[in-house]
Amino acid sequence: MFRSIFLSSLRNLIRKNRLISIINIGGLAVGLTCFILVALFVDDEYNFDQYHSNYNRIYRIVTDFTSNGNTTNWAKTSAPVGRYLSGSYPEVEQVVRIRKNPGTDLLSHRDLNFYENRIFFADSTLLKVFDFKLSTGDPSTALNRKNGIILSEKLSKKLFGDNEPIGKSVRFNNLLDLEITGIMEEIPSNSHFIADAFITFTSLDDIFGEKRLNHWGQFDHYTYILLSENALPSQLEVRFPDFLKTKAPDWVYEKEALFLQPLSDIHLFSNRKDEIGINSNEKYSYILSTVALFILFMACANFINLSTATQIVRSKEITIRKVLGATAKNLSFYLWMESFIICVGALCFAFILAYSALPYFNLSTGKQVSFTGNYWILPFIILIAFSISFLASIFSSVQSSKFNFRIGKTSGLSKSRMRTGLITFQFFTSIFLIISTWIVSNQLNFLESLELGFNSSNVIIVPIKDRSQNEKYKTTINEISQLSGVEKVSFSSSTPGSNNSLTYTYTIVGSESGEQAIATFIADENFFDLYDIQLKEGRFPNQLAADTLSEVIVNESAVRQFGLTNPIGQLVKGKVKGRIVGVIQDFNHTSLHNSLQPVIMYLYTPTLRNISIKLSNKQDQTSIAELERKWPELYPAYPMEYYFLKDQIQRLYGPERLLNNAYATFSWIAVLIAGIGLVGLTSHLMQRKRKEISIRKVVGGSTWQIVQWIYSSYFGVILIATFMSWILGYFWMNKWLEGFAYKIEMDPSHFISPALIMILLLLVTTGIQTTRASITNPVDNLRED
Repeated sequence: MFRSIFLSSLRNLIRKNRLISIINIGGLAVGLTCFILVALFVDDEYNFDQYHSNYNRIYRIVTDFTSNGNTTNWAKTSAPVGRYLSGSYPEVEQVVRIRKNPGTDLLSHRDLNFYENRIFFADSTLLKVFDFKLSTGDPSTALNRKNGIILSEKLSKKLFGDNEPIGKSVRFNNLLDLEITGIMEEIPSNSHFIADAFITFTSLDDIFGEKRLNHWGQFDHYTYILLSENALPSQLEVRFPDFLKTKAPDWVYEKEALFLQPLSDIHLFSNRKDEIGINSNEKYSYILSTVALFILFMACANFINLSTATQIVRSKEITIRKVLGATAKNLSFYLWMESFIICVGALCFAFILAYSALPYFNLSTGKQVSFTGNYWILPFIILIAFSISFLASIFSSVQSSKFNFRIGKTSGLSKSRMRTGLITFQFFTSIFLIISTWIVSNQLNFLESLELGFNSSNVIIVPIKDRSQNEKYKTTINEISQLSGVEKVSFSSSTPGSNNSLTYTYTIVGSESGEQAIATFIADENFFDLYDIQLKEGRFPNQLAADTLSEVIVNESAVRQFGLTNPIGQLVKGKVKGRIVGVIQDFNHTSLHNSLQPVIMYLYTPTLRNISIKLSNKQDQTSIAELERKWPELYPAYPMEYYFLKDQIQRLYGPERLLNNAYATFSWIAVLIAGIGLVGLTSHLMQRKRKEISIRKVVGGSTWQIVQWIYSSYFGVILIATFMSWILGYFWMNKWLEGFAYKIEMDPSHFISPALIMILLLLVTTGIQTTRASITNPVDNLRED
């Protein structure tokens, strides 16, 4: 019996309903493919850092720095925290400090020189806390030796090829010769930071000196601890205030608070200042999962719609089977077998599509997910496919049970409310996704193009690696300014809109606000002109002034934060001793997720670390080529590297770009599934109503009237779907836009255009078939009667 039903089902799908079978398999496969890829993405997001065997005992110590009511949430701590915490409490089994220099670092070996972005300094306990595996070298001693370095296999290959690297040396930033003590396997991609090299932490003594590493106010180290077995983080956290009071200066206890952050929470739930890497956000996993489910539901709706539609055409077959003695159970099993075959075919096709699309998916999301090690997804997706086949067979069975024994007659199911509801859901989902895509794309473009208070057009940034020449920065500016296509040049510590400013504390004499932590730009006198920053009061700095006090610039937000009524001439104390000479218009120095913040600016040449170069239009590559030829004369020991400031600013909106790509892709898929479904449904509708259409033609109905009659059945569907998508789209996008300090205003075009796109899709997919059916000779359709 099973074999008979299987062959009968297969024959019906392949021979009698081939087009519908292809549509069903294709639609379901696309829906399952989306679900598979998103499931891999979400699983990877929630499993960050969990490859470490003790991940549930690893915590990062973070700092909240509060000054006069203003709190800065740092992902870092000062170096002494890790030094004094080690061995202080029984709950702490291991402590490891990690530090990364800003930007890139130069590695040299013989004639090979190149910059690397992922080089870290780490305590010798690194490999006792984290499961970074060495393919060569002793994990217990690899970071014990001063001026030692562990290389990744990839970096080792880049430096030494296939030669044995252990015991050889590389030069770091033309400052230190580092001996290679170990080769590290590549760190998994689902880590909140990835390193290509770890340098022994004690090497910092030769770079910064003991004074810097004992300073409690320099937040430039990431501190991790491994709790002992059965220790509770709360037991240690309550001891932190006493720890600071005992080990640190009094001002630290008054202003700093330390907290424990679980390692597995960092990637999705941490958004602190100076994160070690670019973190994600849990809400994007929710959004992608919801959208993927909608796409899968759309594919299921298509499948159920077409399955129930074909039942009407197959009414004679079903009725004959009943006459011949088929029970309801037999028919249900027969219909389930058809659904099962389609789902199995869709599932196989879906895995082929997912495997083929995975490289492009990883490229667009920045992931490295794969099916290897994720075998859990196979039974999970099989269960979903079986559930879909079971659900579709139930709808078909219920419908077949209502057929009359009078051959060809149905109980008025041609106007199925269920089918109308499923089509409405498809239209609603498609319109909603197009609305979301439109708004997210516009917001992203707005963020990437909006520069509040500055202008970064044609500006390239060249990092300075050799700061020993900072004192003669004016000479360097003159040399670069003489190159063709170079309009303006400036030295600074930070760049606008890039979220790379320094943060120090200051007090202003006469202000009741006390000490405040403020974003700091160390910049020369050319900075304001190059970035077109507007002066609101006073004057710009004059570096030729003989005053022993530094000339300080503050922005309007800083004036408000300190409560200054007459800022010009006020004395500034803290990281700098100076006098305010000018007030500038606010400009965004971070991403536009945040409102404009206070900024203080002055010149301190040792801290200059970037050269901003404004190029004239249409001469970018020529000017850059000239600069590259000139650079060895300016900084002989350091190759030149550069980037466009606009590119740096755009990188701040990586999660938004991911969301935009996802919405755009899913929108196209939704429209495709809806279009395929409409083609299949219209095809069956025309087949079922061909006699009625012919009769209307015979009694004088025109082609246009028949087309209008067919379209009228979709009017309510479009109206309800549009109204629902507008409501959800408005509230969904309004909630999302609340995460930005600066955002676009939603306008009617964001909602009307997506509805028009779906109406056009309906007109195209159904119009051709309806017109073809309406111009068919009535004799061909009525001949049977």
